[in-house]
Order: sequence, then C-alpha cells, then structure tokens
Amino acid sequence: MFRICLILICLPILSFAQDLNSWHHLDPEKDKVLGVSTKRAYKLLKGKTPDTVVVAILDNGAEITHPDIQANIWVNKNEIPDNNIDDDGNGYIDDIHGWNFLGNAEGENYRRETIGLTRVYAKLRDKYASVNENDLDEDEKESYKYYLKVKEEFENEVATKREDINYHKEILQLFNDTDQFLKIFLKKEDYTKKDVEKIKKKKPEVQRAKQNRLLFYQRKTDAASLQKSIDNLKKDMTSRLNPDFKNREEVVGDDPDDITDTNYGNNMVWARGPYHGTGVASIIGGIHNENTVDGMVQPVKLMILRVVPNGDERDKDVALAIRYAINNGADIINLSFAKKYSVNPSFVEEAIKDAIEKDVLIVQAAGNWVYNNDTVPHYPTGMIDDKKAENYIVVGASDKIDNENVLAYFANYGKESVDIFAPGMDIPACELKGTYGKGSGSSDAAPIVAGAAALIKAYYPDLSAAQIKKVIMQSAYRPQTKKVKVPGNDKMLVTMDELCVSGGIMNLFRAIELIEKEYK
Repeated sequence: MFRICLILICLPILSFAQDLNSWHHLDPEKDKVLGVSTKRAYKLLKGKTPDTVVVAILDNGAEITHPDIQANIWVNKNEIPDNNIDDDGNGYIDDIHGWNFLGNAEGENYRRETIGLTRVYAKLRDKYASVNENDLDEDEKESYKYYLKVKEEFENEVATKREDINYHKEILQLFNDTDQFLKIFLKKEDYTKKDVEKIKKKKPEVQRAKQNRLLFYQRKTDAASLQKSIDNLKKDMTSRLNPDFKNREEVVGDDPDDITDTNYGNNMVWARGPYHGTGVASIIGGIHNENTVDGMVQPVKLMILRVVPNGDERDKDVALAIRYAINNGADIINLSFAKKYSVNPSFVEEAIKDAIEKDVLIVQAAGNWVYNNDTVPHYPTGMIDDKKAENYIVVGASDKIDNENVLAYFANYGKESVDIFAPGMDIPACELKGTYGKGSGSSDAAPIVAGAAALIKAYYPDLSAAQIKKVIMQSAYRPQTKKVKVPGNDKMLVTMDELCVSGGIMNLFRAIELIEKEYK
C-alpha cells in the first residue's frame, strides 16, 4: 500500500452559489453547513457604503497578474515605478505593490531555507557540542538540557527524512519493475490503462503487476513524479535540515540576527512561483465574479510582502514586514504560517507592539500538525508580556459538517492559544498562471477571518482592532454537536471551549448583527 502525503496550503473562494464548492460562504442555520455566513452578512449590509481597506499579506509572495486578484493589488501611489529612487522615503526603492524580503537589489531571489528547528540546533550546537555537562554551572546546565532536547528532535527529523527518501526509492523501483514487466508481457513499449485493465491471465506475478500498475494509475503516479519527490526530499536534507546551509547569506547578504540591518530585498513580490500567497490573497480579496472567485471583502487592496521561503520564515523578515505594513497604511495583516522554533521571537513581539499602537489587527494561522499550541507553542504566538495581544487572532481550521468531526483532522488547537476556528477544508482558490484549485489548512482559515475582519473594518471604520477582535470572538458560532473529536485522537471527545478561546467558528453574519446592536 502507498502512504499519501497531503500538502496543506492555503487557497480561496468561488462564487456564492448554493453548493459545497463554496461552502465556507454558507450559513450554519440556513444551509446546514459550517460556513461563515458571508452571503447572509452581505444582505445585512445592503445599502451601506464601505471604505476601502488595505490587507497586508505576509507570505511567499503572490501572482499579482492573476485575473481574479490583479485589480485589487495595492499600489503605492507615493512611489514612481522603476526609477530606482525611494520617492516616498520609506526606505524601500520602487516598492509599488509591497516588498520582497527574500532577495537582493540585483534581482536575485532565493527559495530554499532552513527550518526553525535547524537554526536553533545550529546555534546551540556551536555552543554546547564540545562541552562537558559537569563543567557547567546550574544555569548553564538547564540550557544544555534544552540543547539535548533540540538535538534529539533534530536528529529524529533527519532520520525520518532519510526513511522517506528510502521509501520513495523503493516505490520508484517497484514502478520501474512493474512497468518493465508489463512492457514485456503486453509486448508494447507504450501500453495504456485499458491494456492493463484487459489483462486476464491468472498467474500471480501477472496479477500483481496488473494491480500495482492500476494503483499507480489511480494515484496518478509515474516515474517522473516519484523521482521529483526523491529529489525534493534530498533538497530538504541539504537545505531545511542542514545546519550549515548558507543560501540566505549568499543571496541576501544581511545578518538575520540583526534587526537594525534592514538594507536588503527588492520589489519582486511575485518571485519564485508564489502559489501559497496567491491563494491567500484570493481568499481575502478575489474579485467578486460569479464565474470565478469571490473573496471575502470588497473593496480591498492587497499589499504583498514576501517573507516565507521553502523552509521557515525568519523572525527579522516578519518583524520588518509587519512594520512595513503598518507604516504604509495596512488595516489588517494576515500571517498564514507558523513554526515550532523561533530564534528571535522578540523581534516579532516588538513589531506586534507597534501594530497595537497603530491600531492594526493581525490574523495568524494556528498550524496543521494536530498539536495543542498551549503545550507546544507555535511562533509567532501573539503573546506580549505573557498575555495575548489585544490586536492578535490565532485561527484553527474547521470542517463542513456539524458533527463530531467539526475540526479539520490535521488542525492545531489550544484552549488558551487558539482564538477561533474557521473553514479550512477544500477551499477554492486562485493558483499560478491564472488557474484555480482547492486547498486545505489553517492557511486557508486565517485569510477567511482576515477577510471577514477587513469587511467589518470597511463598513465600520471607527471600530478599533481590539474591538473587531472582540466582536469576532463574541459572535462565534457554537456547533450544535456538544462534544467533538480532538484532532489526532478520535477517542477523545471534548467541548469546543477546550479547543479554542471563543469556543466556536467565525461567523460574519452574527458579527455584523452584534455590531449593529452594541457598537453603533
């Protein structure tokens, strides 16, 4: 049997048609689907005139020419395009649609990067690898024990990756052996699926080859795709899990541990195939069009800030991007990423404080690893001085139907750390080269909440970031199912209050109702 790896990425929305293709727009009561009631909310807002809101998308960039988001891309009107001058004096040259923190002034951009675990391990290894624990004082012994914990987890990750490589090699060998056997048996170099299906011979080796090849057809797997998987896994070993990987140093040239070293990057927010950020952008602000994609909010301008490589984002890039967003007019910031280990969490904490002062709301994805974020923190955490920031919402992924499987099977959760859930399964979205697809993950759930928050800001501009968060939390829809499965543990049933702060799922209609009653 084959193992199936599901890549959980963020992606967006089709029209408000009454079908499950756009289920996240539907209403729990009227449609019996756990959507966020977008369609119903727009009816409630009929006759009102919205302001234009700016949503900053910190991600891996976006395809700004995609026909369903192009018209809603933010334009820096104080910057003259392509004159190689910082016209508005904000420190970024020709930043027309945002900024790319993963490149240099010569237009070089990098994709692969280490993960947070690798970076923490590398720093601690350099300090403790040659140390004798008996020579350390008590304070240092605690740090040394932490190093041993990190080292063990890092080595386990490396071992798992090697197992995956070997496994895919075995499957590739099986494919090649099966393919060669069938070519000889069928006496055809280019046989088809129908040729295989017509095989009647009962010999065990023939039937094994037939069933194996049909399974490969079913999984749409061939030698090229298997080899590509092997190559990517090997690249992970030399980049994501390589403590000596220096790709950023060679391309960007900054010191990622120095928050004052800010002279880097370029304006190429579309660089290196930004599939993930393109999807996020369309969930928030895809153009309302019955034939293609409907984003959560209109009118909106999408500010694109490229900070997420193939690997974990750097804390400095996130912090500088947050500051860029708040200094250039963003009302809402979406972060569809999270990581278990952070080298410089204080960089982001200080930027969040700046966002509080500028009254900007930040929405972040909770993660997709069936972890309890209360016990396994995911960064950024949104915590300031041991307290969740009043302008910060962490969003987990939920599913369609009101039953025990309310939460997505991969969802992270946390009674204190995850604020609310939102649709995060099979969400339609824009993909690269002007195409469309579907995605699953908290990366999809977060922009649904960010888009809802932006819609609230558009129609009720006097509400503060803290008030918008409060409204979203207070108006959460509580499923009728009293106890639901804890992701990763089908035998454990708990109330939604045990899984998130609000005890429910984002609901835009209820949020608008609450504003009309209590905040006008």
